[in-house]
Amino acid sequence: MMAKHVIFRFRRRAVSTIIGGLIVLSLLLTALGTMVFVSQQYDQYQQLGGQMSQYDSQQFSEKLVINSPGLVLLTTTTISGWGSGCTTTYNCYNVSISNLGGVGVQIARIYINSTGPNGIGCSYSTSYPNLPPCILNPSPTVAPYTFNQANQFLNPDEVNHALTLALPIAITLPNPNPAIPQNTVSLATTRGNLFSFQWPFQLQIFGQSNAAFSSGIVKIAYQGTYDSSHDYQGATGHTTGTYCHNEPLQPYPAASNYAEKLTNVAGTTLYFVTPWITQTILTSAVSGSGTTLYFYVIVINTGQSPYTINSGTMDLTWYGQNHLDSTLFGVYYNGAFYSATSIPSIKPGTSYYIIYKLNTSQSYLNLWPPQKYGFNSVMFWGAASLTNGLLNNNEDQNFFAGTILVSGLWVRVNC
Repeated sequence: MMAKHVIFRFRRRAVSTIIGGLIVLSLLLTALGTMVFVSQQYDQYQQLGGQMSQYDSQQFSEKLVINSPGLVLLTTTTISGWGSGCTTTYNCYNVSISNLGGVGVQIARIYINSTGPNGIGCSYSTSYPNLPPCILNPSPTVAPYTFNQANQFLNPDEVNHALTLALPIAITLPNPNPAIPQNTVSLATTRGNLFSFQWPFQLQIFGQSNAAFSSGIVKIAYQGTYDSSHDYQGATGHTTGTYCHNEPLQPYPAASNYAEKLTNVAGTTLYFVTPWITQTILTSAVSGSGTTLYFYVIVINTGQSPYTINSGTMDLTWYGQNHLDSTLFGVYYNGAFYSATSIPSIKPGTSYYIIYKLNTSQSYLNLWPPQKYGFNSVMFWGAASLTNGLLNNNEDQNFFAGTILVSGLWVRVNC
């Protein structure tokens, strides 16, 4: 009897050991699972935190600046790539924007609130007391209370970006003369920033001070044997072999990715395209073989005083032995052309096109063609200058002169 009792107690102890081991194992597995879960959650938190930090950095990097004159009421009926109906069904406005930040910016919505008399522009109307201020959304085709979806994105460091707005023909934004701001326009971005400006711009002049200018994009036009009137999307005579540009055409002012039509420039119409050209066309222009080459540079009077100009030059070079020298031809200002001898005073905060004409007697290509030296394409770089030094002999407080680096001219061997 004694022996049986001992065996029975031994078996109970073995069962207890197994049960205890299972409990410990379950606790270990539970702890391990918890550690893995916590680790995964922490990793996700770190990833999300990094994404939010990057998003915040990009949000703070957005910086949009509205160029003078802010809004321009368009007088053309058709907007290339967007549709027709401006001046008849809609009042269309162009707003010129510069992206001075380091990230691309997409405009999600535009708000306009007019502060003039009731019922004028996008102001409160007693006839429609429940209507909010004008709210514009992007649209691929022209429609009331929209803006051109194709141009809602601005690349980093892009300047003079044109965005077209459409309001019903019954709504005309107040634009008094003299200028008194009566409209507040706010641009909302997809990152949640809001950039606002008042229109019309009220220029503030605090007396004579150092005038300055800044340069934006450059475009080119050519006439004669080779003519840029054939070198845009859908142009008559557009051929792949000679004319390679495919930008859609838009009248002044146009975005940087559009061909641009400037009318009545010294009695003719010039078609400006993005600043690249084939070797054949450039050689014809430099050698004086029937092609005339023009450049325009977008300039802004960033000073606090008006200034006048009557002369200027632009020099572009490659390898120091190939030069394209141009002289001041005129200015395209507020939609009109002025020759170099009749340029009006440029007001502070005003943007304008300074047009240079290639001087064939001072331009030369000593190392041409470039592919002979291992290059299929080359970039000409240089600077532009403006001055009013020839207006008087004394460099007094009215004297203005400046030089600035301009974006280059890309030359390709062929299309």
